[in-house]
Amino acid sequence: MLSIFVEANCNRYVRDECRFCHVYPPLSEHNREDWHMMPDDARSMAEKIRGVAPLYELAQKEINLTGGEASQNPHVVEIFKIFQTISSNVRLHTNLDINSEKSKRWERLVEITKLSGRIDITLYPTVWETRQKPLLKKLLQLQNGLIVNLIFENLPDLLNQFKILSDFFNEQGPDKFSPVLGLLGTYHDRLKKLVEENPECRDEVFMESMGDIENYVSCRGGFIFALNMIPSFYVDPDGIRAMTSLPFPKDILTLECTAIRGVIEIMTILQTGEMTPCCDVGNLKCKPKFGNLLTDSPEGILQKFDESRKLMASGALKNHHNMQNNSAGEWVEEGIPPYCV
Repeated sequence: MLSIFVEANCNRYVRDECRFCHVYPPLSEHNREDWHMMPDDARSMAEKIRGVAPLYELAQKEINLTGGEASQNPHVVEIFKIFQTISSNVRLHTNLDINSEKSKRWERLVEITKLSGRIDITLYPTVWETRQKPLLKKLLQLQNGLIVNLIFENLPDLLNQFKILSDFFNEQGPDKFSPVLGLLGTYHDRLKKLVEENPECRDEVFMESMGDIENYVSCRGGFIFALNMIPSFYVDPDGIRAMTSLPFPKDILTLECTAIRGVIEIMTILQTGEMTPCCDVGNLKCKPKFGNLLTDSPEGILQKFDESRKLMASGALKNHHNMQNNSAGEWVEEGIPPYCV
C-alpha cells in the first residue's frame, strides 16, 4: 500500500502514554506550516503517482491516509477525494480520541464514510470509555469493515485490549458479530494461558503460543474485521526507534526489508513529499530515501529508487557481516539501521 501522511500533528502527542508512539518522531523536526498536507500538494502527489508505475501499482492495492492524526487536517475530506481519483481503495486511520459528535474531526470522518471510505482505528484504553467507544458504535453503523490496531507495552496490556473489544462487540450484537467474538476469544484464551504460565516470555514463545490464527474474519452481512497487534518500541528524543520492543526487551528485532530485494510492499510518503519504503514509517531513520513526490520528476524518482535500493542492499550485507562477527548494532556508512537485512 501507499501510506500517506496527511497530517504531522496529533492531539495525543502531548500525553505521557504516547511517549512511545510507534508512528512519528518529534514535531520539532518540522516547521508548523508543514504539519498539514494541503489539497494542492495532494493533487501534485496524485498526478506524480500516476506517472510512477511502482507507486501506481501500490495505490491500486490501497492508499492509507494517516499521520499524526489524519482527522486534524481541516482539508482531509478534499484530500481524500483527490486520492480517490487514482485508487478505489482509500482508507483513513484515526485514534478516534474525539470528544463528541459535534467535533469537526468527527464530522470529517463521517463525510469520508459517505464517500465509501473506511475508517480504521488504534485502540487506546485510557480514553476508550469516554471517547472511543461511543463513536465506534456510530462508526459501525456507517461502514461495513474495520481494522483495529492494538499497540501493547506488555502482555497483560494486550490481554486487556482483547477483553475491551470482546465486551464491545458482545454489546453490539453477539449474533451479528459472532465471528469477531470467536476470533477475539481465541486470542484472549491463548494469551491468558501464556500470561499465567510465562508472563516474561520471549517474542518467539509469544508467537508460538498465539499460533496460526488468522487476523481477520467476515460476518453475516459482509462486515469484515481485522486486528493488527503491534508491540511498542521506545523512541528516543531524536525520534529513533529502539530495536527491542517493550514487551520483549530480551530480543532484538531483525527486520527483513523487502526493498533491499527490489520489492516494495509499503511506501511511506510524508506530507513533505519525502518517501521511504518502510512499514516503520521512518522511525528507524533509514538514510537512503526514494525521492520526493513533490519536487522530483517521475524519472528522477525511479532513478532514486534504483540508487537507494542498491545502497540498502550494500548496507544489509554489512549488517549480516557485523551480526556474524560480534559487531551487531553498529551503524554502517550506507545509513541502514543495524538490524535491517
